[in-house]
Amino acid sequence: MNQSLDTVPDLDFPIVCQAEVDLPAWLRTLTGRTGWQLLEESPFEAGEAYRLRRGREEAEVVLFHTGHVTVGVEDRVLYEGRLLDAPGCASVRYFHGESGEPIALN
Repeated sequence: MNQSLDTVPDLDFPIVCQAEVDLPAWLRTLTGRTGWQLLEESPFEAGEAYRLRRGREEAEVVLFHTGHVTVGVEDRVLYEGRLLDAPGCASVRYFHGESGEPIALN
């Protein structure tokens, strides 16, 4: 049952948001260079940090549970802001928090 929020009378249930990010593809978009490989994934209380490498270059992507993200290569910050404001970087899906059923936002 794929519900639309337009058809739900009251939002009296939790909504879960799932964001998926292709980190190597996003780094390719930000740097113009291919070949990024994931080295390490480190969860922490406020989110998750990812280290990637391309040759001798290292990048770090930090995704916070709040939706904020920072992307840096070496000592340069390439992106800092909301994940959903970064065009083409994330796909987002929503689910009913109790039933797990997908919810379509229109």
